[in-house]
Amino acid sequence: MLRPAEPHDLEPVRRWRNHPEVRAQFLFRDVITPEGHRTWWSRVAADPARRVLIYEHEGTPAGAVTFQDHDPLARTAEWGFFLDLDGLRPRNALFGAWIGLEQAAIRYALDDLGLAVLGARTLATNRPVLTLHRRNGFVEVPSRHYRTDIDGTPTDVLWLELHA
Repeated sequence: MLRPAEPHDLEPVRRWRNHPEVRAQFLFRDVITPEGHRTWWSRVAADPARRVLIYEHEGTPAGAVTFQDHDPLARTAEWGFFLDLDGLRPRNALFGAWIGLEQAAIRYALDDLGLAVLGARTLATNRPVLTLHRRNGFVEVPSRHYRTDIDGTPTDVLWLELHA
């Protein structure tokens, strides 16, 4: 289940995002400070093209889903996500939550946002997420792939899309 993020979700979301394994899959890998996170939250809350949702797995907050660059006229947006690894692993719930989050996010994008195209930016080295996206109907768009520098290392970033 997805629900809008609320102010009380701010610290758990920051903790999930700061997990070393989560940070390793993002373009921006620095540890996020409480002040920096509050600034981000204020910007998101004021931007109608962005949304932050909380994914609940078995009744417990277990991950965050973000939508950005939402264009209602073009019916497009980009999305991303991360999970509460430390909360899910001890319950052996990580795999189920991972699949459930992706499916809930796709339903939200297509049904609630009315998107025709949902985009995702994924590091080329993030094979598990690439596999999950492909299994859910995402296809690579090679013309939108690019290389960027992360911590001094050239890194390939793949663009995938799901069409309604």
